[in-house]
Amino acid sequence: MYRNQNFAAQTLTDAGVIYLNPAHNIEDIFEGSIQFTATGTKATGTFSASAQLQGANSADFSTGAVNLGSPVVLSDTVTGSIPLSGNSLYFTYYRVAITGSGTQSTSVVGTYTAKGRD
Repeated sequence: MYRNQNFAAQTLTDAGVIYLNPAHNIEDIFEGSIQFTATGTKATGTFSASAQLQGANSADFSTGAVNLGSPVVLSDTVTGSIPLSGNSLYFTYYRVAITGSGTQSTSVVGTYTAKGRD
Protein backbone atom coordinates (compact mmCIF):
# COMPACT_ATOMS: atom_id res chain seq x y z
CA MET A 1 0.00 0.00 0.00
CA TYR A 2 1.26 3.48 -0.84
CA ARG A 3 0.93 6.29 1.69
CA ASN A 4 0.81 9.90 0.64
CA GLN A 5 1.08 12.85 2.95
CA ASN A 6 0.62 16.47 1.99
CA PHE A 7 2.46 19.06 4.05
CA ALA A 8 0.60 22.25 4.94
CA ALA A 9 1.72 25.32 2.99
CA GLN A 10 4.39 27.38 4.71
CA THR A 11 5.70 30.80 3.74
CA LEU A 12 9.38 31.08 2.91
CA THR A 13 10.58 34.65 3.34
CA ASP A 14 13.85 35.87 1.82
CA ALA A 15 16.77 33.74 3.11
CA GLY A 16 14.73 31.97 5.79
CA VAL A 17 14.44 28.24 6.44
CA ILE A 18 11.29 26.10 6.65
CA TYR A 19 10.98 22.36 7.30
CA LEU A 20 8.71 19.71 5.80
CA ASN A 21 8.29 17.05 8.51
CA PRO A 22 6.33 13.82 7.98
CA ALA A 23 3.67 13.28 10.65
CA HIS A 24 5.03 9.86 11.56
CA ASN A 25 8.25 7.90 11.74
CA ILE A 26 9.13 6.85 8.16
CA GLU A 27 11.22 3.90 9.32
CA ASP A 28 8.05 2.27 10.70
CA ILE A 29 6.42 2.15 7.26
CA PHE A 30 9.37 1.84 4.91
CA GLU A 31 9.34 -0.87 2.31
CA GLY A 32 10.69 0.10 -1.07
CA SER A 33 11.17 3.80 -1.76
CA ILE A 34 10.12 7.18 -0.48
CA GLN A 35 9.81 10.29 -2.63
CA PHE A 36 9.70 13.83 -1.20
CA THR A 37 8.49 16.68 -3.40
CA ALA A 38 8.48 20.43 -2.70
CA THR A 39 6.79 23.06 -4.87
CA GLY A 40 6.94 26.84 -4.44
CA THR A 41 4.51 29.49 -5.64
CA LYS A 42 5.88 33.01 -5.33
CA ALA A 43 3.81 35.88 -4.01
CA THR A 44 6.53 38.52 -4.41
CA GLY A 45 10.13 38.62 -5.59
CA THR A 46 11.83 35.66 -7.23
CA PHE A 47 11.53 32.20 -5.71
CA SER A 48 14.97 30.75 -5.22
CA ALA A 49 15.76 28.05 -2.68
CA SER A 50 17.43 24.74 -2.06
CA ALA A 51 15.87 21.63 -0.54
CA GLN A 52 18.04 19.35 1.57
CA LEU A 53 16.95 15.95 2.86
CA GLN A 54 17.99 15.44 6.51
CA GLY A 55 17.91 12.43 8.81
CA ALA A 56 18.15 12.11 12.61
CA ASN A 57 17.37 9.66 15.38
CA SER A 58 15.65 12.29 17.55
CA ALA A 59 12.21 13.57 16.54
CA ASP A 60 13.15 17.19 17.20
CA PHE A 61 16.42 16.97 15.19
CA SER A 62 18.26 18.59 18.12
CA THR A 63 21.14 16.10 18.06
CA GLY A 64 22.74 14.14 15.27
CA ALA A 65 20.90 15.68 12.29
CA VAL A 66 22.71 14.76 9.06
CA ASN A 67 22.34 16.11 5.53
CA LEU A 68 21.68 13.27 3.08
CA GLY A 69 22.79 13.58 -0.51
CA SER A 70 23.09 16.87 -2.34
CA PRO A 71 20.62 19.74 -2.09
CA VAL A 72 18.07 20.16 -4.88
CA VAL A 73 17.76 23.67 -6.34
CA LEU A 74 14.23 25.06 -6.54
CA SER A 75 13.25 28.08 -8.65
CA ASP A 76 10.21 29.85 -10.11
CA THR A 77 9.09 27.05 -12.41
CA VAL A 78 10.75 23.98 -10.90
CA THR A 79 9.36 21.29 -8.65
CA GLY A 80 12.13 19.51 -6.81
CA SER A 81 11.99 15.81 -5.99
CA ILE A 82 14.27 14.12 -3.48
CA PRO A 83 14.37 10.31 -3.59
CA LEU A 84 15.15 8.42 -0.41
CA SER A 85 16.48 4.94 -1.09
CA GLY A 86 17.40 2.01 1.12
CA ASN A 87 21.03 3.02 1.58
CA SER A 88 19.91 6.35 3.11
CA LEU A 89 17.68 4.70 5.70
CA TYR A 90 20.00 4.82 8.68
CA PHE A 91 17.78 7.18 10.66
CA THR A 92 14.43 7.05 12.39
CA TYR A 93 13.22 10.52 11.35
CA TYR A 94 13.50 12.47 8.11
CA ARG A 95 12.63 15.98 7.00
CA VAL A 96 13.30 18.35 4.13
CA ALA A 97 14.95 21.68 5.00
CA ILE A 98 14.16 24.40 2.46
CA THR A 99 16.47 27.40 2.57
CA GLY A 100 15.59 30.53 0.64
CA SER A 101 17.89 33.04 -1.00
CA GLY A 102 17.34 36.53 -2.32
CA THR A 103 14.22 38.61 -1.73
CA GLN A 104 10.96 36.69 -1.85
CA SER A 105 7.75 35.65 -0.23
CA THR A 106 6.90 32.16 -1.45
CA SER A 107 4.27 29.63 -0.42
CA VAL A 108 5.88 26.19 -0.30
CA VAL A 109 3.92 22.93 -0.20
CA GLY A 110 5.26 19.43 -0.18
CA THR A 111 4.27 15.80 -0.35
CA TYR A 112 5.85 12.46 0.22
CA THR A 113 4.87 9.07 -1.07
CA ALA A 114 5.98 5.85 0.62
CA LYS A 115 5.26 2.21 0.02
CA GLY A 116 3.99 0.99 3.40
CA ARG A 117 3.97 -2.43 5.05
CA ASP A 118 0.21 -2.57 5.58
